[in-house]
Order: sequence, then structure tokens, then C-alpha cells
Amino acid sequence: MKSLTSERGQSEKIQKQGETMMQMVIFELGEQVFAADVSSVREIIRLEEVRAIPQTPAALLGVSTIRGEILPVIDLAEFLKIESSLSVDQKKLIILEFGEQGIRTGIAVDNVRRIYNVSEKQLDATLKGTFLGENLICVIKQEGENILMPDFQKIIEAFKLETLRLNQEAAKEACCNLWNKPEDEQ
Repeated sequence: MKSLTSERGQSEKIQKQGETMMQMVIFELGEQVFAADVSSVREIIRLEEVRAIPQTPAALLGVSTIRGEILPVIDLAEFLKIESSLSVDQKKLIILEFGEQGIRTGIAVDNVRRIYNVSEKQLDATLKGTFLGENLICVIKQEGENILMPDFQKIIEAFKLETLRLNQEAAKEACCNLWNKPEDEQ
């Protein structure tokens, strides 16, 4: 199996009893459990005020100012079509930073459990692209449950493309409305 740590970049590895271990932040969306590599997590905070942005995908809650920096906030449950009983103001915000450009974003989640040490042997990427889809990297087999690991870079790229599409549709609609107005309204 291809090493998942090399795909994600600078994952922090530790040695424990001869095994290579990675640290993962484990969080919940509805009834499902997910993980994020601790090396990409900058902080975990309570979700504060989020300002909506017009012409963006429904899962993009908007932007929030965190320590003077404006960050996009994604409702990961909405993006992955997972039912959550929590209102937005009850969610936690995981601030992620990844990629060579140091892209930062906030991911709204229902609950953050804790940081687990995960062995590379527990990572299973055999279902990627089939049952898991392209937005998930692998399944982590941990303590009697399967933990899904999202590919946050692909999720961000999907948002960029969807936002571009929505903006193009809005511009086209505005242009068509302008051209279709009767002359006395122009």
C-alpha cells in the first residue's frame, strides 16, 4: 500500500514499540467519526460569528475572523451529506492549514473527541475512489470502529470549482436579465 503520509506531506510520525505512528484529531459529524492529521490542524475553537457570502455553495457557511485573519468556514456535514442535529452555533471549528501555499480554512464539526496515535497498519485506502469516493483518503480501523479520513485538499478544490460555477451562472443570469428588460426599464 502506498504510504498515506507521503500524500499528505509533513505528517508527524512517532515510533512506538517499533511501529510508525501518526497523530490524528478524531471528530464527529452526526453519527460518523472522522480524522484529520494533527500536522494540518492549527487549533480547535468554538465556532463564532460566520458571515454568509452570496453565490457560494450551501456547505460554505461563509467567512469568520479568527485572530485577525479572515477564513472560509465549511460545514463538512453539509458537504458530505451527513445529517447533524446540532445548530451551527453549537459546533466546533477545526482550523486547518495545508498545501504548499499554506491554505487555511475552518471546518465546522459536531464534536472533537481527542488526539489518537494511529499506526500506519490501521490505514486502509483500498476503498478510495470506489465506495469512499474521491473526497476521502482512507478508513482508519480503530477501537472497534471505522474512522473516515477526508481529503481536505480535494474538498477545498471542489469548493473553488463550485463557487466559480455559481458565480458564472449569477453573472450570466444578471446579463440576460439586463438584455431582456423592456427599453423603458433600461
